[in-house]
Amino acid sequence: MRRKDAANIPLTNAPIEEVSRLTRGVDEEDPTTTELRLPKVGGGFIFTYGLVYFGYFLALFMPALFSLPYKIQLVDPASKETVLGIVVGVSAIVLLPAGPIVGVLSDRSKIRWGRRRPFLLLGLGAYALSAVTIALAPNVPLVLVGYLIAQVAGALVGAALNPALAERVPPYQRGKLGALSGVMASVAGVSASLVGSFLTGNLLLLFLLPVAVLAVGVALWIFVVPDAPAPERFQNLSIGSSLRSLLFDPRKHPDFAWVWVGKLAIGIGTAFFTTYQLYFVLDRLGFTAEEAGRQLAAVGGLSLLATVGFTVLGGFLSDKLRRRKPFIYVASGMIAAGMVVGAFAPSLAVYIVGGVLLAAGSGAFNSVDLALASDVLPDKAAAGKWMSIYQVSGTLATAIGPVIAPVLLAIGGGANYTVLFVVGGIIALGAAVTASRVRGVR
Repeated sequence: MRRKDAANIPLTNAPIEEVSRLTRGVDEEDPTTTELRLPKVGGGFIFTYGLVYFGYFLALFMPALFSLPYKIQLVDPASKETVLGIVVGVSAIVLLPAGPIVGVLSDRSKIRWGRRRPFLLLGLGAYALSAVTIALAPNVPLVLVGYLIAQVAGALVGAALNPALAERVPPYQRGKLGALSGVMASVAGVSASLVGSFLTGNLLLLFLLPVAVLAVGVALWIFVVPDAPAPERFQNLSIGSSLRSLLFDPRKHPDFAWVWVGKLAIGIGTAFFTTYQLYFVLDRLGFTAEEAGRQLAAVGGLSLLATVGFTVLGGFLSDKLRRRKPFIYVASGMIAAGMVVGAFAPSLAVYIVGGVLLAAGSGAFNSVDLALASDVLPDKAAAGKWMSIYQVSGTLATAIGPVIAPVLLAIGGGANYTVLFVVGGIIALGAAVTASRVRGVR
């Protein structure tokens, strides 16, 4: 069986933008019509999609949820909360344009081997360099350098993977595939804390293991998913031109703008919780780092059931009902409720309740996140650019959240996780408001 047939994806290497015309004329077909003709993806593509996204999220979440806070605690235990906020916030701010720039460049890559694959491999290599740098870093500045490299790596891998939903998957399957990526994110989050708690004695392995998992997914992706150079109509751009091309008028694309802001609100709210949950369990509940990792994994195991349930059910129902917005309403409400419960948790049992509520809300959001964004893209023929712009909202959230968090934590003498989590819940509720303003999707 041929490789392409095994994945049951379009028999041409060209993604959607190569078979649709953007300059309208009397004999030209509407790109939306061409999009609807994308064939249904099969088991080969779905398995590969899930595996590579699991590796991608593990590479993102292991540092964010466990290994980076743990390393910073070793390097500077006295100021760990502030240092963590600085490292995460500064790296996100400095490299905020990286995702969109790489997305635009990948849209226009004329490399014969394909326009997405080179960025995928470069990202994998950057992740490996980042892991070694942080693991061996003797001080905070080198930890920051390592995490800056990790941000670049995430931008490269994201630019290669995120357009696939719009380019390769027909609209009626996007909810399910988007839900699958959400499930993989949840599994990766649980795995990050659990696996991390067993690797605290070997920092190099702690940081390199996620890269090895991602490498397996990347190898399969390259084998299964065809790729091709950008079509001729895409001209080569300078970095300056790439930056300018990322600007868009929200008044012309209001639906995309509202969806973007909604993701930002969810991202900022949950960033308060996920960035500082290890320190919360250490300082508020009194666990050691190893115990904290395993307790967080136990919480994550219960949360995983809620996340997967809401993600899978939400993805199925959103495709079946052809509705996305109700799931955003449910998601923002549950995330806010979970953060408020966690804010006042006096014990692990109460914290678990809050964590499960937040996880269920995240599952509801993940079930329609990428599908909703794909539905409102202003130009599906430049999916790499627009999906990268969309992902900037998540990157910006990771920049804003950790920068604001130390200020909130300092209220009342320090370590005020109650204020931090309550404010995060209020911000997350903003996604319900933005979703209500979207007109092109129900």
